[in-house]
Amino acid sequence: MLEERAGARPGARPLLSVENLTVRYPLGRSITGRTTSLAAVNNVTFGIEAGKTLGLVGESGSGKSSIGRAILRLAPISEGKVIFDGQDVGGFGRRAPASYHRDMQVVFQDPMSSLNPRQTIGTTLGQGINRHRPMPSRQLDKEVIGLLDSVGLPSYHADRYPHELSGGQRQRVAIARALSTKPRLIVCDEAVSALDVSTQSQVINLLMELQRELGVSYLFIAHDLDVVRHVSDTIGVLYLGRLAELGPADEVYDTPGHPYTQTLLASTLVANPDKQAERSARRRELGPVSEPPSPLDPPPGCPFHTRCTFVTDVCKGDIPVLTTPLSPTQQVACYHGATVRG
Repeated sequence: MLEERAGARPGARPLLSVENLTVRYPLGRSITGRTTSLAAVNNVTFGIEAGKTLGLVGESGSGKSSIGRAILRLAPISEGKVIFDGQDVGGFGRRAPASYHRDMQVVFQDPMSSLNPRQTIGTTLGQGINRHRPMPSRQLDKEVIGLLDSVGLPSYHADRYPHELSGGQRQRVAIARALSTKPRLIVCDEAVSALDVSTQSQVINLLMELQRELGVSYLFIAHDLDVVRHVSDTIGVLYLGRLAELGPADEVYDTPGHPYTQTLLASTLVANPDKQAERSARRRELGPVSEPPSPLDPPPGCPFHTRCTFVTDVCKGDIPVLTTPLSPTQQVACYHGATVRG
């Protein structure tokens, strides 16, 4: 396996701090001449410590990927800050320093679209190594083989092309490419969503093993709360671009305080029939599933109130902020967070 990267400082300030982040995408001008935009992320705050994982979960369109893209400088930071290892990412200007590209990597959902189909796997991995750590070809070959070994792939895969690999093998190559720069944080954007359940489990176990060995941090983005709970230390639940709940993974999963988190959990299928019966009963208590509002025209007050069984008049007024009515570490943006827990 790869040697551990120096510089991880557990117990120090968060490696990554996202502070009041807002991401807006311009949509052009309306018929009245006003410039319009879509607020994909609204006032989101969280931190990720060195060697830890924060999981972001929510439906499609909740803003998960926009947060990841803003951290990677692929989406605009309209308001707020993204601070990585004490540096304000928004202050880098048009070009981020090479150290940032080295320390921050990404694994996307579909590796087939991000791997060059005309290059062998060895060439692809070698380019990532050489960009930040130029070395003689013989040493480079050894590094490539070491990367493949670190993700559980035999050395002969270096001579293969992406189309010759299975989906799980291609995702392992994508992880190896991310590791090629010896990063400190990897954004996993739906990295296991396109895989079957068995392969999903293998890739998640690989990510956790690499974290234990290398001390790398993850921002793990997914829509399945069961998957996120398995890999994360902390979970943030997003709804219409806002954090609905944030806290330790076990607390958010075992005792969800926001009705939306409860709905996500109750809607997930599990193999245990008794557990599934409990979830189905809870799902019926939470009421029928309706379509989420358009992010172009979000409702006033709590963004979830149009779909919530527990809605009262106060929910339709001001937007609730994250507070800690449940425990010193579990925050919920709900006016009734302490009373709706099921």
